[in-house]
Amino acid sequence: MPRLASPPMPSRGALEGLGLAAAAALLAARLDLATLAAGLGLFLWGMSHLEDAIKRLSGGTLDRWLHAATRGPLRAIGVGALSTALVQSSSLITLLAMSFVGAGLVALPGAIALIFGANLGTTTGAWLIAGPGLEVDLARYAMPLLALGLIGGRLLQGSRAGVAGVLLGVGLLFLGIDFMKLGFESWQDGLSLDGLAGERFWHWPLFVLFGVAATVVMQSSHATLLIILAALASGQLPYLPALAIAIGANVGTTVTALMGALGAGTAGRRLAGAHLVFNLVTACVALALLLPLASLVDALAGLVGLAPDAWTLKLALFHTLFNGLGILLMLPWIPRLASRLERWLPDPVRRDPAQARYLDDTALAHADTAVTAMAQEARRLERRAYHLLCAAILMPSAEVIGHPPDRAVARAPIAPDDWPSVNARYHERIKPLLAEILAFHARIDVPLTEDQRRHLAALNEHCLRLVEAVRFGEVLQRSLLRHAAPDSPLREAHDALRMAVAEGLNRLANAPDTPGIGTALEETRHHWQHELAERLRARRLDAWPASSLMNDFHQAGRLLAALAPAEGAA
Repeated sequence: MPRLASPPMPSRGALEGLGLAAAAALLAARLDLATLAAGLGLFLWGMSHLEDAIKRLSGGTLDRWLHAATRGPLRAIGVGALSTALVQSSSLITLLAMSFVGAGLVALPGAIALIFGANLGTTTGAWLIAGPGLEVDLARYAMPLLALGLIGGRLLQGSRAGVAGVLLGVGLLFLGIDFMKLGFESWQDGLSLDGLAGERFWHWPLFVLFGVAATVVMQSSHATLLIILAALASGQLPYLPALAIAIGANVGTTVTALMGALGAGTAGRRLAGAHLVFNLVTACVALALLLPLASLVDALAGLVGLAPDAWTLKLALFHTLFNGLGILLMLPWIPRLASRLERWLPDPVRRDPAQARYLDDTALAHADTAVTAMAQEARRLERRAYHLLCAAILMPSAEVIGHPPDRAVARAPIAPDDWPSVNARYHERIKPLLAEILAFHARIDVPLTEDQRRHLAALNEHCLRLVEAVRFGEVLQRSLLRHAAPDSPLREAHDALRMAVAEGLNRLANAPDTPGIGTALEETRHHWQHELAERLRARRLDAWPASSLMNDFHQAGRLLAALAPAEGAA
């Protein structure tokens, strides 16, 4: 009996289409749900616009400010809190700190303190939503802001376009909050969540998990808090469950850091781990002390004159209180936490010498970290090129770069088999790293100041000139090996050439801004140009090796000229 063919499984695209169609039908049937969904979407869209505009407007200022703040833990916490309060995005500050650590700009303990402060700073969002956000008719202010932002974005350029982006982002936030209020108000008679009294202790972890899930789905703790506060203000959600959901929203923010750590190096993963540990510890303490903390909030609210039923403001106070408590608990443990994370997430034991160390995806998120990461890889490429150029002139790099070169080293016997091929080492250690640097440079797509643009262009040019010098060194090495025998008629001249190039490399490696890098080579070339003329006239030398020597001097001159620092490369 023939087997019946199984029906084909629907494709992922078909399933997504069915899901969208079902969601559209539900929203069309329920205007209250559609209003809530629209408000949430506008709020998230506004957060995205606001974050991009602030990055563009800061032009690297925010990056440098945060970098300077990590010199002490208390200072880092304060600046992390203040900067997050200004940009209203703890995820932005956390990812920026990960970029700093990944690029080697700051040590892990300083970055950990910075994200602790970011957690405290994000609580200002709850105050803004709970205070004017839910009490004022924000739609009245949203429309002018949206109009100015949209028109300004079309007409303005540079930093002024960043101002228009901020206006547009704030306008979308205001409109989203207003839509959320309307949605919950229309829901007030049709749905009540009073049954979520949470009188039993095992209810609280469920509310925390709901807060985690909501924040993970929306990728914004502010969005979760907006939903909680709007539901609380409209009477849809009891007070104590709202506190537990707020704890979960805090934990949910760690997912953004963990996702950012996927493209980061080991240092970025350590910071994401610290963020996770802090939020989990804070959540556990807040959950265990939920009722005492709620009582403390009531007492503090009475002291500052809040009404007993000012639930939204009390939730904002609770949010700030338990984050501050978490900082107090974790602050003495920052050094120990950093050392533990370094043991749990060690650096790779073996790393391909040609592999970039600092060019991970997190460095691309911000201007200063992108520039710093590229500068550090350019220095690594420079060191590799200098060591390879020492092999090109058949002299140990320790005798050339480590201290001023000695003529006795240049005159020592040369064993050709002891020297690796410059061409082979170039393809193994130089070209792959250069390819990563060029690809990273092409991927930088963040707002840059004019100085940063010039610096990146100079770094890019410097890397290309290093490789150009290596290619000249490859040609020079082949000629030097042909004349390495002690009885070669040009061995003395080539030793003088090697010594002059070694002096130039030593000065480039140790004092690159010193003028006259190629002076010794030029003097040596003039001397041997005169000496060759004398030997040719006396018929003590053939023209063929003489022309070979002058060509070698020419290659050596091009090598040092390629390495000479270009304007703006510093």
